[in-house]
Amino acid sequence: MIIFGIKVFRLYALFKKRWFYHVVFWVCYYSWYSYFIIYTTYQIKAPVFYLQIMLYYPFDICLVYFNFYILMPRLLKTKKYIWYLLAVFLGVFADACIDAALRQLYNHFGSQLFPKAPFFDLASFTGAMAARFYLLGLTSAIHLAKEWITNQKLQGEREKLYLQTELNFLKTQINPHFFFNTLNNLYSLALNRSEQTPEVILKLSHLMSYMLYESNEARVSLEKEINYLQNYLDLEKLRFGKRLTIDFEIEGNMEGVLIPPMILILFVENCFKHGLKDNIDQLRVDILLKVETGWLFFSIKNPVSAYIASTGVSGIGLKNVKRRLDLLFNTNYVLNISDDRQKYAVSLKMPV
Repeated sequence: MIIFGIKVFRLYALFKKRWFYHVVFWVCYYSWYSYFIIYTTYQIKAPVFYLQIMLYYPFDICLVYFNFYILMPRLLKTKKYIWYLLAVFLGVFADACIDAALRQLYNHFGSQLFPKAPFFDLASFTGAMAARFYLLGLTSAIHLAKEWITNQKLQGEREKLYLQTELNFLKTQINPHFFFNTLNNLYSLALNRSEQTPEVILKLSHLMSYMLYESNEARVSLEKEINYLQNYLDLEKLRFGKRLTIDFEIEGNMEGVLIPPMILILFVENCFKHGLKDNIDQLRVDILLKVETGWLFFSIKNPVSAYIASTGVSGIGLKNVKRRLDLLFNTNYVLNISDDRQKYAVSLKMPV
């Protein structure tokens, strides 16, 4: 069993070797060429013939790799197309001359399989060039396809790294912004020597714990996010007192649902930071969170303060959350924001 495992490991290691696939390709190409000669017009079955034509292959192989590592990087990829075509033609012509010279050589030493013919026999010379153009076309297509796949993989890795880096950057912008607002809430209560200050500190502790230990994950449970929102809303209720009414409705099955962290809070925070700023009237905030068939629906409605209505200030929070949604879901989400100078409403539909 151990010996079998070692053999499997060695075979797996062999498949990871680049040279292995090159050898397989040339063996397959030689086999196909031999099959073509045996079973088509020529029907040559003498084994010595196939040993003799193997002498052609080192020159064909050199032509292919000369194209891969010299012509394509220096001419084709630098958009010197005329020079590239000219160089390919000269390379094929030189290889066809070697083909003709070998035929002459075999005939000179008495091979009956290579009949005597002029060095520049039009039919055989044209056929030799056509075969090598075909070989270059086939190998170039494989080489370019491999490079394209490799580049796509590298580009995907770069994009993934870029997205993660930018998401982390946006989170660093979001967290201090939110922390600043919640500290303002606590400061306001402390100035009034409110008996609710310990409760606020405890809730703030829960909020910070979530931000420090949960928000670094790519996805968090929706139940934790709701608990986070509820703690934040409780803090705002303590700050605004009886003049604030919050209607927070939750519908659907939340169990097992995962969402990106620190997205919904931005809409809620924006509501209190900008929508209710300097507003001394009775305030009402309506929030709906619903889950159904793989989608999360979130909406929030709040009045617009006179200051915001006159200046149009909306802060950096919404810009950040829009950017995060673009990075996370591309176009697979719907975000609508409406502002009629009296009511501010946000609705979000995103996959979960």
